Amino acid sequence: LLGALGLVAISVISGRFAQLQALWKLKLIWVMGFGVAAYQALFFVGTGIVGVAIGTLASLALGPLFAGLLAWARGQKRPSTIWWISTIIAIAGLAVLSSSAFTGDVKLDPLGILAAVGAGSAYAVYTVLGSQLAQADAHPTDVLAASFMIGAVLLLPLGVGHVSQFNSATGFVLALWLGLATTTLAYVLFGKGIAALPAGTVATLNLAEPVIATALGVVVLHETVSGISAMGCGLIALSLAVLAAATLRGKA
Repeated sequence: LLGALGLVAISVISGRFAQLQALWKLKLIWVMGFGVAAYQALFFVGTGIVGVAIGTLASLALGPLFAGLLAWARGQKRPSTIWWISTIIAIAGLAVLSSSAFTGDVKLDPLGILAAVGAGSAYAVYTVLGSQLAQADAHPTDVLAASFMIGAVLLLPLGVGHVSQFNSATGFVLALWLGLATTTLAYVLFGKGIAALPAGTVATLNLAEPVIATALGVVVLHETVSGISAMGCGLIALSLAVLAAATLRGKA
């Protein structure tokens, strides 16, 4: 909710409240909002049932594929060969990276897998629709502010029981950090991406997230990374570097 309010505040302070009101009247924004809410809910349901490793792999890996295909189906640019190659290599790297977290009692529960796949699908929906609106005539921050606010309101009943966790000063600061830094700021940058790049490319480039998380774990938390994890990070980094270079040359 704080992240969505932060995006709304940016739009209002920038003098675009009228544009926000206009966006809230669009069916696509409501579909986006349901996509945002579905992604959050299904991701946590999936990881809660099958574990973080498999849940993250299923949702993050399928998101770019669904986004590229959905964007193509909605009339956007056909995914290039370089995008396909980069995306497949990145997914392989994510699988290798996730494998280090697998244990002998991995739970391949169909409901959990379905929820994780649903999360990836929901991510693709709001990424593609956001890209479509942002590349038309809507400001990307306004698009995300309008849709995320809808998503936040839909999810609000699920968060009521956790409000007490933020009563302390530490909890309040943590809430501000998670809401404003990791959500508002991150999605302002995400908005710039969907306004300039194909939705599939944006979704694939977002696979840098687990690589950055691993790197921060090493640098900040002094964690030890196994050879398998390093190999997975290397594959993802290589694929994203190739895709980024091709995008800059206009070939992705």
